Amino acid sequence: MSAAHRELTVFERLFVRALVGLMSRVIGDKNHHDYAVAAETVRHFGVRGFFRYMKFVSKFVQQIEPVFGEANTQTLIGVSSFLAGCGYCGYGHALAGALILFRDTGKLHPLHPHSIAPLFDFEDQEVIERLDELLAEPDYADLRRQVNRMYRIYIGELDPSTEEDRLLKATVDFWCWTLECSIVEGVKITPDDSTSPHPVGGDRKLVARYQKARAAERAALTASA
Repeated sequence: MSAAHRELTVFERLFVRALVGLMSRVIGDKNHHDYAVAAETVRHFGVRGFFRYMKFVSKFVQQIEPVFGEANTQTLIGVSSFLAGCGYCGYGHALAGALILFRDTGKLHPLHPHSIAPLFDFEDQEVIERLDELLAEPDYADLRRQVNRMYRIYIGELDPSTEEDRLLKATVDFWCWTLECSIVEGVKITPDDSTSPHPVGGDRKLVARYQKARAAERAALTASA
C-alpha cells in the first residue's frame, strides 16, 4: 500500500489527535479539516518527517518574513496556495495575514478567505486584474506589486530578475510542492471554515473583534447594494 493510501498507525493517530489539540490552544480553534490535513501530512512524512518538514517551513518563513513583513508573508503564502488550487492553505494563510494587519493597524485586509474564494473560477488574466483591484489602495502598493509579479512568474509571463522575485518564486514552488498533503481537503473547505495556521489565531479576543468588524463590513456592503 502506498503512503498516500496507507492507514495511520495507532501511534500516528494519537499523535495527530494530540497535535490538533495543541494547535487549538496555541494558534486558534481547529476543525475537522485541520485534523484531515494533519493526518494526511503524517501519512506522507511519518512523525519524524513531520517534525523535519515543520522545521523547514519555519526556516523558510524566517527567511522571507524580513523581506515581505509579517502580514504580507502570510498573504503571499495564501496566494501561492490559491495558485496551487488549495483553499485550505489559501484561505488559512490569507486569514492569518488579515488578522495580523487588523491587530497592527485596525484595518480590514482586502485579501481574505471570502474575497479569494471567487477567484477559483476566474481565468489567469481575470485573477491578476481582480487582485490588482482589491489591492488598489496606496497602503497595499508593495503587496500589489509582489502579488502581481508572483502570479506572472507562476504562469510563465515573467522571469525572476531580482532577489525579491526569486523569493516570490521560491514561495510559490514550496507551497505547490507541500500542498500534496492538503489539496484534497483544500478543495472541500469553504471560507467560513478557514482557520489560521499562525499564532495570531490563538488570540481569541482579537479574532472575535475581527469577525465582528467583518460582519459589519458585509452588512454595510449588503445595505449599499
